[in-house]
Amino acid sequence: MRADLPSVTAQVYLNAGTFGPLPSVARDAMRRHLDWAATSGRIGSAGLDLWHELEAQAREELALVLGCGSEQLALTHSTTDGVNSVLAGLPWRAGDEVVTGSVEHPGLTEPLAHLTASRGVVVRTVETTAGRAVASVAAALTDRTRLVACSHVLWSTGEVVDLPGILAAAGARGVPVLADGAQSAGAIALDLAALGCDFYTVSGQKWLCGPSGTGALYVRPDRLDHLVPAWRGYVTHDRSPGAPGTELWPGARRYDVGSISLVALAGLVASLRWRSGHGVAAGCDYAAALAGRLRVQLADVPDLDVADPGGPTPFAATSPPPAVNPDALVRQLESDGILVRWVPGPRPLLRVSVGPWNTDEDCAQLVLALRALPRGG
Repeated sequence: MRADLPSVTAQVYLNAGTFGPLPSVARDAMRRHLDWAATSGRIGSAGLDLWHELEAQAREELALVLGCGSEQLALTHSTTDGVNSVLAGLPWRAGDEVVTGSVEHPGLTEPLAHLTASRGVVVRTVETTAGRAVASVAAALTDRTRLVACSHVLWSTGEVVDLPGILAAAGARGVPVLADGAQSAGAIALDLAALGCDFYTVSGQKWLCGPSGTGALYVRPDRLDHLVPAWRGYVTHDRSPGAPGTELWPGARRYDVGSISLVALAGLVASLRWRSGHGVAAGCDYAAALAGRLRVQLADVPDLDVADPGGPTPFAATSPPPAVNPDALVRQLESDGILVRWVPGPRPLLRVSVGPWNTDEDCAQLVLALRALPRGG
C-alpha cells in the first residue's frame, strides 16, 4: 500500500484527517483525463459519454464504500456542500430549533450561524463528548426542534459519537438527523443503509484519498420529498433518453451541486477503487489499532495530556507541553519531516490521524520528536 503513496514514503504522513495521501493511481487517472481533454477539446458525443460515465462510476464506488445505493447519493465538492444543501432545503420558520454538538467544525457551525442570521432559527448546542451525546441531544429536543446536526466522528479527538443512539432519540420525536461524516468516511466502517441516517455528508479528499473538490451527500429515500433542492440547474434534472428534461432526477442526484471537475472525478474513482481493493473495513481496523498503540506511547511522554476518545478511532490527540505554542510545534514537526496538525479550542490539541498506510515506525518517529522537545524549568 505504501508503495502506491509517494507522499507517505517521502515523509511521516500523519494527517489524513485534513488531506489523505493521493495514490499514484489517482494522479495517473487525472493526468490521463487532462491529456484527453487537451487533445479532444472536451466536446462531442465522446465527451458527453465520458462525463456521464465518470459521474456514474463515482456514485457507484462511493456507494460501495459508504454502504448505500448509488441512487441515494448526490455528488458535491465537500462535506460543507452537503450541509448547506440540507439546511437550505428544509422549511424553516423563525423560532425553529436545531440541536448541534459542542465540538463541531466550522463547516457545520458557520452554515448554522447563517441559518440563525437569515431565518431566525435557534441553534442549541449540547455536550457531545465523553459519551454524553445521546443523553444531551435527547434532553435538548423540544416541540420546536426541526433538525439534529452533528458529527459522526469528532474532528478534534476522533471520538466516535453514538449516532445510532442519536437517531433513535431524534426519530422518536420525528426529528431528522444530519450527520457530518467528514472524519468518518474511510476512517471507520460505514453502512449507511443499515444506519438509517436521514442525511449524511462526506468529503472525498480525506480518508478516501481522493482529490480536493469531491464529496457526496446521502439522502434517505423517504426524505426526498421533504428536502427541496436549493440549487437547480442542468445536472439536477432528468436528462435520460426520452425524459422531458423538466423533472428532477428521481433519486438523490437531484441534489448534485453543479458540475464536478471531471479531472477530480477521475481521481476520486481511482482512489476509491484503490481503497476498496485493499479492503476498507480491514484498513479501518488496522488504523484504529495503530492509533490506540500510539496513544499509549504518547501518554508516557512527559508533559503531554492525551485525550481519551472513549473507543477505537484512527486518531490520537494531546495537549502540547505547557508554554509550547501549538502552531509553532506543528511547524517544527513539519521541518522534521512529520506532518500533523493542531485543532483550536479552549484546549488546543495536537491531532494525529493515521491510516492503513501508516506504520508503528511512523508513530515512533513522532514520539521521539515529542520527547526531544525542550521543556521549561
